[in-house]
Amino acid sequence: MRESKITVVVIAGVVVLLVLYLFIYQVRVTEVAIHYRPPGKVHRVLNRGEEDQSGLYFRLPWPIDKIVKYDRRVRVLDGPLPQTQLKDDWQVMISMYGAWRLADPVAFEESLAGNVGEAERRLKDVIFNETSKAIAKRSFYDIVSTDEDRLQFDEIEAEISAGVREAIEQKGYGIELVGFGLRRIAIPRTTTEEVFKRMKAEREAVAERYRSEGLREQKEIVAEAERRAMDVLADAESEAKRIRSEGEAEEAKYYDRFAEQPELAIFLRRLDSLRSIAGKARESGNVITWVLDLRTEPFASLYQGPQGEEGEFRFAKEGLEVAGEPAKRESPVLNPHSAAPDPESTEQPPEP
Repeated sequence: MRESKITVVVIAGVVVLLVLYLFIYQVRVTEVAIHYRPPGKVHRVLNRGEEDQSGLYFRLPWPIDKIVKYDRRVRVLDGPLPQTQLKDDWQVMISMYGAWRLADPVAFEESLAGNVGEAERRLKDVIFNETSKAIAKRSFYDIVSTDEDRLQFDEIEAEISAGVREAIEQKGYGIELVGFGLRRIAIPRTTTEEVFKRMKAEREAVAERYRSEGLREQKEIVAEAERRAMDVLADAESEAKRIRSEGEAEEAKYYDRFAEQPELAIFLRRLDSLRSIAGKARESGNVITWVLDLRTEPFASLYQGPQGEEGEFRFAKEGLEVAGEPAKRESPVLNPHSAAPDPESTEQPPEP
């Protein structure tokens, strides 16, 4: 009797569980559910989009009601795309990643039969088409450059992402792209050498252009400098002529004065020669010894002095007069570092 009660309780429990399974279904927070009711119409959709409708729901037993569930969590699609051509005919290989999820489970069921693999394949095709469109508008240096301001990675990603969202919405796949990015852009190994050659040629062309501009600027600067030099020389020559003419006019005045006393003019010129010779010896710092006859020009002035009337020595410039006949002197030894003859001095050389 006791065993029969236990059996009845177990059978009743199994029946209850069977009834619950037939009439109740559960929707988890990570799932989206489509509830179909005859004649094949959608009765309701649970957990669509950002809604949270997880829980237990009533249903009629199969085959009256049909429940279809899909994972609504974000899925990641990544990997390389086929080679893409830039607008300057370079081939590049792009690796990307994309994050997507179900947006409309009914459209997903109707267009792709709920096949996640088919959805990823078609999404990848759409991404490749939009990537090709975006890359075809860019040149090689928009994606490979040392100038960060020229790189357009952000613009390319934004353009591809917007194009993919619009394309899958138009196709009605029932999915949405929640994230997209370029992981890597590479050059095929077969074209790497050609890329380097072209880059070298382009850099050489730029360098040649800079050299040409530098030579042109050099010629302009040299021409301008020569023009200015000619102007300066012309001005200097004009100033020199003016000064020379003034000097000649001033010199003419002294010539008139010297013409009145030619002996004095000769004497002063000889003294200038002596002063110049002694000054150069002193500046050079070398000891120079002269052994000369006092009657040798221009040292004859030391011997005989200027001749005036009646044999007088007239130093008109210094205002001195020494009367008497000049005595005959032997040739002295002159040292430029000793006291040089000074035309301004009134002292006479000592008698030998």
